[in-house]
Amino acid sequence: MYIWEVDDLKFQIGKIFQFYRLKNKLSQLQLGNEINLSGNQVGRIERAETNPTVESIVKFCNFFKIDILFVFTKLTATDYKNLELEIMQLQKEFKNHNRRKS
Repeated sequence: MYIWEVDDLKFQIGKIFQFYRLKNKLSQLQLGNEINLSGNQVGRIERAETNPTVESIVKFCNFFKIDILFVFTKLTATDYKNLELEIMQLQKEFKNHNRRKS
């Protein structure tokens, strides 16, 4: 059993949700509209600046079809590093995709 630090859990949840949002090519505002949260609230959750409510965690998990247990299972250092690398790549793709639209 892993003993969580609250900040570690918030950070992990935020990164997982950010990954799935980018993977689905959604802006924070678009995702917020889909799950009835503001885009700013989505951003604060992704940056671990706020405690996500149980209700918002369920909304994210249901929208992305993620098992809620996955969000609360501690990632290994390797898994976390891989997640960070994938997020960086998806952010580049997302920015390039949005530039082409302009």
